[in-house]
Amino acid sequence: MSPSAIGAAKLRRMNRMFGTDGRALFVAIDHAAYMGAGPPLGEPMHEIAAGRPDGVLATWHLAREYAAEFAQAGLVLRVDGGSSELGDMPADDLNDLLYGAEHAARIGADCVVVLAFPGAPDEHLSLKRLARLCAECEVLGLPVMAEMIPGGWGRAVPWTTESVARAARIGVELGADIIKTVCPGPAEEFAAVVAQCPAPVVALGGPKMKTEDEAVALAEGVVRAGAAGVAFGRNVWGSEKPRQMVERLRAAVHGGTA
Repeated sequence: MSPSAIGAAKLRRMNRMFGTDGRALFVAIDHAAYMGAGPPLGEPMHEIAAGRPDGVLATWHLAREYAAEFAQAGLVLRVDGGSSELGDMPADDLNDLLYGAEHAARIGADCVVVLAFPGAPDEHLSLKRLARLCAECEVLGLPVMAEMIPGGWGRAVPWTTESVARAARIGVELGADIIKTVCPGPAEEFAAVVAQCPAPVVALGGPKMKTEDEAVALAEGVVRAGAAGVAFGRNVWGSEKPRQMVERLRAAVHGGTA
């Protein structure tokens, strides 16, 4: 594929996820691949789709099973994994790439997502995975979303604004087209992360917040700080009214114009 064709392919796929304002609301529904539970199946999926998210972060099963429901949303396929929460959470990075770029393209993905843990004791494992995946996806013009968690979930590196910003930059330097990462403190601090990252940055939602108003306020805050949007999971599918929650978050991200 020629460089111009690669660029055109990435442009089209990025535009499937991001609006004309350069922002996107992603709903993460990929948790069950390691939790064995999480996003409820059936009607809640229909409700999430009815809220019209810009994109969904999905497992292989959900991408296939709910293809019709999410046909109008960008598909971000989770391609890494290999460990679960059924036993004790391993301290070491035991994950690997489960699917490749061609697999993702065949199921209709507009993007792939993979975790990386700069600053963790075994950071080389996830960073090499990320780089390998970026090189593979580049050939197909398939964007990569890197979920950059400084120090890993065990926080071997404190989640300060500086460490989050450095982790985001590392992800881009290894080839990622979109960065998904934690908000290191008050929403306005996300501005420092965005300023140091030459790619769109979206904030993850993490555990379910006390109120839905709190989740919406975070989305509004990080967007004001320059974020390209948010990727929220439990704060959407954990809602009693997921459709309305998606609609509220869409308004928060797009300023009520989407």
